[in-house]
Amino acid sequence: MVDCQIHTAGVVNPRLLTAFETIPKELFVPKTKRSIAYYDEEIPLGNERFLLEPIILSKMLEAVQPKPDDVVLDIGGATGYTSAILSSSVSTILMLEDNQDFLDIAARQWDNLEICNVLGVHGDLNQGYPEKAPYDLIIINGAVTEIPENITKQLTPDGRMITILKKPGERVGQATLIQSLGENGFSSYTLFDAGSSYLPAFKPRTGFSF
Repeated sequence: MVDCQIHTAGVVNPRLLTAFETIPKELFVPKTKRSIAYYDEEIPLGNERFLLEPIILSKMLEAVQPKPDDVVLDIGGATGYTSAILSSSVSTILMLEDNQDFLDIAARQWDNLEICNVLGVHGDLNQGYPEKAPYDLIIINGAVTEIPENITKQLTPDGRMITILKKPGERVGQATLIQSLGENGFSSYTLFDAGSSYLPAFKPRTGFSF
């Protein structure tokens, strides 16, 4: 996966490459999916949830340049794989998840891997986790219809957030980096095309037509 997918996609951060090489991804997927755990595609977890495609996840993490003193909010981390990959690159990670079964799996696997700087919390994904804000880095594991400004407000004055912005009706989204400008709001930058599914909490809303 690292040699054929991630490294060739331009990911060069040594801590991230080592994490992708050493964290056993199969621990974070259902037993029935372990034979495809390292395929270059989203891995379905059930309940409309998934692990991001390796190239997409690795390029997103490379783009935000994780730092050793970063406090991170990992939104929709599901079974905990993204947090596990990031754990050796940052100070502390809070993984926000709305599925308690996923949280239980994540906690068990972090413990198995002796990862001690990640904490899972239960809550609404589209609200972020203001109780422990601000965060230096926020990651949203899937596509959203628009940049959630309520969550950008949980960044430190120079914090950054990354997600996949996919307008309703579009088949392919764009990995988007959001940079906090403090009291002046935020700026956003399109990085690359990313064909990711929506996180259910951020799916397009359906409405009536008159």
